[in-house]
Amino acid sequence: MSTIDAVTILAAILFAGLGLAFGFARTLRFFTKGIFGFILSIFICFTFGGMIAGIPAVARLIEKLHVSLEGAWSFLGKIRLELVIYYIILFFAVQIVRFIIVRVIGGVFSLDNAVMRVINRVCGMLLMVAAVFLLLLLVFGILKIFENTGAVQDMLVKIDGSFLKILYDNNPVKFVSGANAAEEAFAAMMFR
Repeated sequence: MSTIDAVTILAAILFAGLGLAFGFARTLRFFTKGIFGFILSIFICFTFGGMIAGIPAVARLIEKLHVSLEGAWSFLGKIRLELVIYYIILFFAVQIVRFIIVRVIGGVFSLDNAVMRVINRVCGMLLMVAAVFLLLLLVFGILKIFENTGAVQDMLVKIDGSFLKILYDNNPVKFVSGANAAEEAFAAMMFR
């Protein structure tokens, strides 16, 4: 086991201890409020936006908006303003759903009895480790975009042979440019 693997295991134990101390409800609120909540909402919109836009009813609404915007001013059809409006509405819908879910789940896990306190602590430990793990995957996904730069190459050399390198190589989080993703979602809607 390399030094990096030992530090990774120690960090995981530290985060598990923090999750155990805070409990599920407070850990959930921490990772869904403020900047983390904003990033989470953007990630959900980026990940599921194209799939939601492919739902026939939503695709028809977007197409109607496209036609009406293009009818008003032709340049609005070229800049795909309807997709911008769609993603803004989706972002606010995700924010509202996130707020409701956090309130309900946080309330359930904050119940004051012996069983819920134990479940709250154990689930808090699991959530903290999982959330940090997902953040690490997101960071590795971003670093993969800049893989040919010197700084990322140096980092890859330092973590070579460790669990982090295996995680980096097999990362399920893959980013494509936002313009390509939006164009692909729109093309999927238009050419069914």
